[in-house]
Amino acid sequence: MSFASLRYLFGNITYAGAQFVIVILLNKFGSPENVGQYSLGLAVTAPIFMLSHLHLRSVLIIDRSGKYVFGDFFGLRLVTTTVAFTITASFCILSGIDWNTALVIFFISLYRIVESLSDIILGIVQKQERLDQISLSRAAKGLLSILIFTFVFIPTQSLVLALFIMILGWLAITIGYDARKARAFTSLVPIFNKGRLWNLLIVSSPLGVVLALMSLNTNIPLYAISYFKGDYYLGVYASLSYMIVACNVVVTALGESITPRLARWHAAGRHKEFVSLLRRMVAMGVGISAIACLIGWMFGQQLLTLLYSPNVAKEIGLFRWLLVSTLLVFVSSYLWYAITATGKFKAQIPLFLCTANTNGLACLIFVPEYGMIGAAMGASLALFVQMIGSVVVLSYVIRQAKKQVQREAAA
Repeated sequence: MSFASLRYLFGNITYAGAQFVIVILLNKFGSPENVGQYSLGLAVTAPIFMLSHLHLRSVLIIDRSGKYVFGDFFGLRLVTTTVAFTITASFCILSGIDWNTALVIFFISLYRIVESLSDIILGIVQKQERLDQISLSRAAKGLLSILIFTFVFIPTQSLVLALFIMILGWLAITIGYDARKARAFTSLVPIFNKGRLWNLLIVSSPLGVVLALMSLNTNIPLYAISYFKGDYYLGVYASLSYMIVACNVVVTALGESITPRLARWHAAGRHKEFVSLLRRMVAMGVGISAIACLIGWMFGQQLLTLLYSPNVAKEIGLFRWLLVSTLLVFVSSYLWYAITATGKFKAQIPLFLCTANTNGLACLIFVPEYGMIGAAMGASLALFVQMIGSVVVLSYVIRQAKKQVQREAAA
């Protein structure tokens, strides 16, 4: 792994680690209801904003057509983010949930707006492979979040106030650092050309649907627990499932760092190098997962007691199940990054529809009977389906690309 990738990994660890620390602080100094509200807010807003993202950042990175400029991507992101916020705000008003929970969801949607704008701005930085700048941005946001929840939430016990101040801090970093670094490579003025925005929407919408399905797939166990078991168990499961989030930090950092290279190799017909790098990443993921499982199995009880409340710490069986499932997280995620690098977005929709349906059906069957363990079973089964399906899709895409290269060579 290169030094740049290590720095990028550090930034991502700090960024997502902050979410982990926030959950710990809510457990230690708040209540299970605080954890449940926060987790529900993330679960409700994630699929909506993931759909609005359209994964424009990946489309921007792999785009070699020259048809679009950054302003087109930025303009479309502003439009879709506005729609996502409107949908979320309407949900808060019309859903009938209690006022405190609705307010938490509303402020998390504001946080999603800032996150969304920062994401597309840093996309142009990633396209230039300046991972060091992205790392610094994410580390700063993560550390700021921890400081705000430490010095605002603990003394005031107000989740809404902590979220509000965190949003202001993130906005300052996005404007003062992210935008300034991106401006060195391109203009940040959004462009609202209807024709180009519509074409870009058509190109990116399949990947937006895939992202929404992936987010939905992640949150289906949370919805099931909330419905069948209540907010207390939702808070417990969400707290422990942040171990999966920790794995996704590594996956995201490494996956995003290799996506531009995989895209170039696929476009150049260098499939041998493409497959070789993917195999190395999968092997690395399996190794990291094995180490995490070993540590969790040996010291899991002590670790949970140190980090969480006694009620969460006693769920060692669920914790171990989630640790084992990290193997599926690593493998299926790297396969997804590889498929994304080929630009085959539409091919992923049937795969993730099947994955989400598997997850939903499994949770419907298992959660009423086995509770939180049932939710983990459903999530693991869905990840297995995603992994097998991704192998099938990627194999097909590479075979078709090789045939195309052979036809062009013969001509």
